[in-house]
Amino acid sequence: MQINGQSINLDSLNQYIVFNSVHIAEAFQNIEPFVDLTITSPPYWNMKKYGDIAEQTGYNQTYKDYLADIRKTFQGVYNISKDTASLFLIVDTMKRNGKLIRLPDHIAEELESIGWIHQDTIIWDKGKTLPWSRKGQMRNIFEYILMFTKSNSYKYHIDRIKTVDELMEWWIDYPERYSPDGKVPENIWKFYIPTQGSWGNKKDFGDKEFRHACPFPPEMMARILLLSSDVNDVVLDPYAGTGVLLAIAQKMERRFLGFDTNPDYKNVFEQVTTQLIAEKWPKIKAYYDIQTELKEIMNEVIYKLRVLKYQKALIKRLRPILSSALSNENAYLKPFLLNLAFDHDISESETKEQKIGKVDYYMVVNEEAIDITTLETQINELINKPPFTKYGLITNTQVITRGMLKQILAKYNYNRLFLYSNGDTKDFKRELRKQDIMKLVKSKELHELFDKDIPPLVSNIKIEKKDYSSIPAIKYEKKTYLNELIKEESLMDIFDFDY
Repeated sequence: MQINGQSINLDSLNQYIVFNSVHIAEAFQNIEPFVDLTITSPPYWNMKKYGDIAEQTGYNQTYKDYLADIRKTFQGVYNISKDTASLFLIVDTMKRNGKLIRLPDHIAEELESIGWIHQDTIIWDKGKTLPWSRKGQMRNIFEYILMFTKSNSYKYHIDRIKTVDELMEWWIDYPERYSPDGKVPENIWKFYIPTQGSWGNKKDFGDKEFRHACPFPPEMMARILLLSSDVNDVVLDPYAGTGVLLAIAQKMERRFLGFDTNPDYKNVFEQVTTQLIAEKWPKIKAYYDIQTELKEIMNEVIYKLRVLKYQKALIKRLRPILSSALSNENAYLKPFLLNLAFDHDISESETKEQKIGKVDYYMVVNEEAIDITTLETQINELINKPPFTKYGLITNTQVITRGMLKQILAKYNYNRLFLYSNGDTKDFKRELRKQDIMKLVKSKELHELFDKDIPPLVSNIKIEKKDYSSIPAIKYEKKTYLNELIKEESLMDIFDFDY
């Protein structure tokens, strides 16, 4: 098909077309919807003139006419978008004649009237920006990212952008409180905007420089592409500018289509942006590759830590109950002798129930010290309530006596078992065989392996500190108001702190 005298191949795409996106609806009449994701930032009314182009949205228009153009553009985008498509719109407020113009709200209203569904609002923290402010307006370092979808059935791969960047050190002690898939990003995104002209000035790209009012940070574009698209999807930018999104989309094996009225921007895209993104891309890809590796490690480690902690946490909850249930004449005896935790395969249907594992637990008790029936009743009450229901485990917990231990061990065909002692379920002490376990429960050494009333644990799960040493954990530091003020970068600049 032809647009503005330029051919478009809808099968292959990867094209930048000099074209006014206001006319998308007319240009793509009777075309089956093909766009999977749109990411763009429209002109902010009459803030800037984008070259000597006669027809451009915003410049030299009334606000009413500007919004009419916006509506027309995104009606066209809506028409060519699949039902599963999403739209991310980067926009900000502005001030005119001493009055704040709520541009994000007004554009959102236009889009909603078309049929776009407003799903989320993200704050983009751009870091440092222009150093000026005006009366009634602070220095602005953020913009809005408005997320819309065409329907309620849309792509949203949140696991891809979860991170394990800044976990507090206590995630190891409280694995049940942390997602094994990493942390969902907050709705404030920190991506610093490139300094105007900096990319082009630092490299030799002839007389072409990377100059644009607001180039997108490529790292931010990569995050949105990962979240809301797949390989070979079609990504659209109806206000493509210098084409940062398009270049990143191509590196991520998406097909792109960009429109802009200014042919100079297309030239910059082809001669500058693509080369600069090619240089930046390896670092962006490396970041997500490392995150993928860390999340795989995190997933396995969190699971293991949860399984191994479960019985210790259960015994701690049982302490008040046990104090009254212990026989007076045998109060000096330890009620628990050994814990066993054997994990095994979980079915696909069980994982759909938000479960991450399946475990058989056995608590070997001293029947002379405690009434087993009372203990079993209390255990069943506890494990059906938080926090134990938060572990994500399908559990089978049984109380057994020392005399039943050999029979239980015979049920499982494990060649290697691992001993955890002195309350430490994060680093195994040594490897055991089944016959070693039988000797252990009869030996004097058993009492040396306790942590108060917490008995040693034997499991088919092995974990040691080196298994999770690569996962970043930041030290908890008690924060004070003054410390936070001193660390605040803007205050450091203003007061010249030597921090």
